[in-house]
Amino acid sequence: TSFGEEEVSKFLLYSIDKKAQPQQDILRLNKQFKEAVVEICKNYNLTLLFDHFDQIQSNLDRSFYQLLRDCKNLAKYKFSAVFATRRNLQELLDEQIVRDFWDFFVENQVYLKIYDDKATDFLFNQIEDVFDKNLNPDQKKAIIKLTGGHAKLTKIIAELSLRDDISINQDLLLKNQEVRAALFEIWLFLTSEEQNELYLLSQKMPHEQIGKTESLIDFNLIDKNHKFTIPVFENFVKEVGQNIESQKISYNQATREITKGGNDISELLSPQEFRMLKFLIENTDRIVERDELISTVWPQTQINDAISNEAIDQMVFRLRKKIENEPGRPKYLQTVKGRGFKFTS
Repeated sequence: TSFGEEEVSKFLLYSIDKKAQPQQDILRLNKQFKEAVVEICKNYNLTLLFDHFDQIQSNLDRSFYQLLRDCKNLAKYKFSAVFATRRNLQELLDEQIVRDFWDFFVENQVYLKIYDDKATDFLFNQIEDVFDKNLNPDQKKAIIKLTGGHAKLTKIIAELSLRDDISINQDLLLKNQEVRAALFEIWLFLTSEEQNELYLLSQKMPHEQIGKTESLIDFNLIDKNHKFTIPVFENFVKEVGQNIESQKISYNQATREITKGGNDISELLSPQEFRMLKFLIENTDRIVERDELISTVWPQTQINDAISNEAIDQMVFRLRKKIENEPGRPKYLQTVKGRGFKFTS
């Protein structure tokens, strides 16, 4: 469900002024929010943090970013917005949004390390306070060795150790439902290309034969020597990656999700990419011409010539990186020279 412009503006206003009485007219409401931002920024720096932004960005339209830009122009360097995501946001947004608000995204990415010793110590202290029990130094060391300091995995395994007295054993923990859910969460927000690269690395293939791994290094899932930073994740990848070649891509009409191998990959796709892939899946094994794709992916475009062949090819290129194990040798999304594209699952 899309978030209406009025609902978004009210949410932003309440975020900085819980006692605000929102105007009913959207223009006055936006003006009210911008005036509140300017007032705060007279004495303070204001930063809006949008957590888990990748899970909601597809429901926001252009007006959201325009409102933030207006605030930035009014308050200058005393106002900023931070979007917390699991991937580079430029990969998830429609190209038009990235193009119109490029100054928000281009070269403004900060990749956080999986392990931070102070944050991990604080996490351990919090968990110990909740359970009123302490982990001994050897237990903490064993947990960090398995998880690489990944916050969610560290939390889950520490809680299992204190609550259920589960041994910190990799084989045993890989069978635990909570641990597997956390590992799947990491796995599912990787593109098919990245999943394939990780699987090949888990099989000790020379990294020179695998392809590009820059994003995996940026995400800190592997280090510069191409070693896994989360040991328990490496063994998980060995297991789930065995079926990577036989996974089917389909669209679930009931849930409105695109799945690969039964796993939802919708959040990996920008709204434009989702529309393109959904249409191609619905026309499996049929050659889809470029004009058909334009009217589906860019429904507001009045003149098909306004969308260049390069724009379509770039969209297909981005889509292949997300769904194909080897984008250079596509299995699902084929180009039919001179005619269009064909999807095969």
